[in-house]
Amino acid sequence: MLLIADGAVLLIQGHDPSQPELGPWWHTPGGGIEEGEALETAAAREVEEETGLHVDVESLGPCIATRRTTFAFDGRSYEQDEWFFALRVDRFEPHGRGWIEIEQRSLLRYGWWTPDELDATSEIVYPAELGTVVRALLAGPIVEPRRLSGD
Repeated sequence: MLLIADGAVLLIQGHDPSQPELGPWWHTPGGGIEEGEALETAAAREVEEETGLHVDVESLGPCIATRRTTFAFDGRSYEQDEWFFALRVDRFEPHGRGWIEIEQRSLLRYGWWTPDELDATSEIVYPAELGTVVRALLAGPIVEPRRLSGD
């Protein structure tokens, strides 16, 4: 989920607790879909669990981007499809009180990032095209979902 406030997007810094030597990366709030759960419902639930912000499913617009990615995390391999929604919000102070055990071990901190900061950083950010997507959102609605790289 892309939470947009004051021209910036909220990201969470995390790392692989089984390989902390690989260093951290930044990513958008989000996570898995429970069996039978709609994409929008999962997005709203994950935002609340990971940031503390309650999101009404009805306030979500259409999917603005998708990607398929494969990665290793905590000793397991994953292949997943991702759908990104965007929501303009008032800037808030996120919290991790809803983090499950693996999130408590792997998530480190929050940060609000502008598109220029995303484009200029040497830190790892997923998805890699996030600065371009946020810039497009700030310019107006995205009507056709963008296909992002799997990094």
